[in-house]
Amino acid sequence: MKQCSGLIAAMMVCVLVAAPGTALAQRAGENAVTGSDDAFGTTVGQESTGIYTDRNTRGFSPLDAGNVRIEGIYFDQVETLAGRLRRDTAIRVGFGAIDFPFVAPTGVVDHRFRPFPTEAGNSLNVTAYVPGGHIDEWDFRLPLLDRHLGLTGGFANARLKQGDGSLSRSWGVTLRPILRLGEVEFAPYAAIGEFAANYARPLAVVRDGYLPELPPRGKYLGQKWASGRKHHQNIGATLKARITDKLSFRGGYFYSMGDRLENYSEIYEVVAQGGLSNHFVIADPRHDIHSYSGEGQVALSLGDDRLRHRIFAGYRTRNRLTETGGSDFISVAPVVDGQEVSQVVYGQIHRIDEPASFDFSAVNAGRVRQSSWMLGYVGQLQGVGHLNIGIQKARYRARSLDGATGLIDRSRADPWLYNATLMIEATPKLSVYVASQRGLEDSGLAPENAANRGEQLPATKTTQYEGGVRWDFGKGKLVLSAFQISKPYFTYDGADNFVQLGKRRHRGVETSLTGHFGDRLDIVAGAVLTNRVVTGEARELGYGKLPAGTPSLFGQLDANYRTDFLGGLVVTGGLHYTGKRAVTARKIEELGDRQLTLPGWLRVDLGLRHRFSLGGMDISARAVVQNIFNEKEWHVVAADVLYPEEQRKLLIILTTDF
Repeated sequence: MKQCSGLIAAMMVCVLVAAPGTALAQRAGENAVTGSDDAFGTTVGQESTGIYTDRNTRGFSPLDAGNVRIEGIYFDQVETLAGRLRRDTAIRVGFGAIDFPFVAPTGVVDHRFRPFPTEAGNSLNVTAYVPGGHIDEWDFRLPLLDRHLGLTGGFANARLKQGDGSLSRSWGVTLRPILRLGEVEFAPYAAIGEFAANYARPLAVVRDGYLPELPPRGKYLGQKWASGRKHHQNIGATLKARITDKLSFRGGYFYSMGDRLENYSEIYEVVAQGGLSNHFVIADPRHDIHSYSGEGQVALSLGDDRLRHRIFAGYRTRNRLTETGGSDFISVAPVVDGQEVSQVVYGQIHRIDEPASFDFSAVNAGRVRQSSWMLGYVGQLQGVGHLNIGIQKARYRARSLDGATGLIDRSRADPWLYNATLMIEATPKLSVYVASQRGLEDSGLAPENAANRGEQLPATKTTQYEGGVRWDFGKGKLVLSAFQISKPYFTYDGADNFVQLGKRRHRGVETSLTGHFGDRLDIVAGAVLTNRVVTGEARELGYGKLPAGTPSLFGQLDANYRTDFLGGLVVTGGLHYTGKRAVTARKIEELGDRQLTLPGWLRVDLGLRHRFSLGGMDISARAVVQNIFNEKEWHVVAADVLYPEEQRKLLIILTTDF
C-alpha cells in the first residue's frame, strides 16, 4: 500500500499544479466517457470505454474478421491506422448499427477521420508511462483555401516497455490534404512509419495443463538480440460527392502494409510442474504482408422528414498477400552448475547466443482475392421504426503456395450474404429491435506456437441472430440485448497446425448504460454474459467444450465526477472484471478431463483530469493509476498460449491546443 500511496501522490502533484482556465479547443477537450453513445466500445485518442474492442466483440474479433470501415467505406486493415488520422473509433453492434448499411455478423470497426479544418491550429500530446516509456505526438490543422483546401497531419514517436520487460521503439508521420470543390470532397492520405525495435513478448505454452508462476514485473525472459523490425504504411483516398439532391456517392481505395523485416518469437513450452520448460526462439525471414482494398457506394435518398428511404448499391474488393514460414528454430541446452540440462524453468533467465547466421528456407505465400456486389435499403418512419436490409453476392478466391514443395492449394466460394434489421419505437422512449446477418468473414492468423504460425486462415461463413430493447430516460440510455453467433472453430490438429475442427457458438446477453447524471457525474457501464461452446470434430478428438480465452462474464464501468475544486477537477474511475476462461484447447487428464481454466479477476483504475490555461495555451492534464491494487494475472493470447497481464502503472497525459 505504501507504493500505491506514492503513485497517487505523484498523480495529484502532476494534475494540480496549474490554475483553472477557460473553455478549451477540441482536442484538449476530447473525452471518451462523455463522448460515448453506448458501452459497446468507443476509442478517442488513447482513451477507450466500453466492453468491446476491435480485438474482442461478443467473443470474436471484428478486426480479424475483416469488418473494418473508414468513413463507412470497406477497408482491409493490415496495420493500425495512425491516431493523427482518426477522430474516433466505434464498435457498431446492435442499436449502434441500426442504420449502418451492410453490417457484419461480428460487428463493425468504424473509423471516423478528422474533419476539414476550419481554423489553423496545433495539438501536442505527451503520454508518460511510469514505469514503461512514453508517446509523443504532434498534430496540425491548416486551412489553405477558405472552405476548399485543408491540410491535416502530424508526427508521433514512442518508446514503450511492457510489464514483462519487452520493449518497442516506433515512429510515424501522417499527411492528409482535403480538397472540396462544390459538392465533392476528395481526401487522400499517407501514414508511414517503422518499428525500429520490437522485442518479442515471451510466451508460455501450457498445452499440458501446467501453469507456471508469474514472473516478477520487468524481468525480461527474452533475448536481447531478438529485436524485430517492421515497416508499416497506410495510404489511400476517400471520395464523397453529392451528384444531385437525391443521389450521392462515397468510395475509397486503400493500401495497408506491415512488412516484417525481422521477426522473432520467444517460446517457453511448459511440460511439468514448477515451470520446467522447453525453451526456443523462432526467427523469421522477411515477410511481405499487404492488402489493396476499396469500395464504391451510390445512395438514392427519397421521401420527406416523416418517411425516409435510402437505397444503396455498391461494389467492394480486396487483394491481400500474406507471406509466412521459412523460419529458423534456435534452441541451446541450458547449463546448470557446468552441466547441460534438457530444460529450463520458466521465470528464470536463459540466454541463447545469437547465431552467426540464420538457416531460413523458402517462404509460403497466401493470396486472397475477394469481392462483393451489394444492394441495400434503409428506411425510417418517424415515430414508428427503422428497417435495414441488404444482400450481397460475394466472390472469394484463395491461393496458397508452399515454399518448400512448390505445391499450390486453392479454395473458392461464391455465397449469397444478407443482413436484416427491424427496429420498432414502441413509445417515444422505448425501442426494440431484431436482426440477423450472414457474412463471409476472415478467421485471423494462426498463433505463434502453431506449425503454420502466422498463416492467413481461410474465410468462413458466420451467422448471427440478435435482438434487444433500449430505454431512453432523458439523461441517458439503457440497453439490454441478446445474441447468438455461430462460426467454424479453429484449433491445433495432430501435427500442431492451426486448422478448422468443428464449430463454435456464442450465445449471450449484453447490457449498456450511458448517462449524464446531474451536472457532475458521467457513466459508461456495460457487461456481457456469454455461453460459449465448441461442437463437432474437435470434441470427438478430445478437445474441451470451451473456446480458449473467452470469459464467461466481462464487465466494465468508467465514470467521471466533476468537483468544484480548482474550478472543475474531474475524478475518474474504472472497474474491469474478466470472468473465468479456458486456457487449454484439450481436456487435461490430471485435471479430471477438464480444460485448464483461469479464475475471474478485477482491475481497478483511479485517476484525475483537469482542463486549464497556462501561458495562453489551452491544456488538458490527465493522470490515472491502472490496476491500482496491482493484481497479477495471465492474459490468454490463443489456445494454450499465455503472457502476463500488465500490473500497476501510472499514466500521465498532457494535451495542449494552440
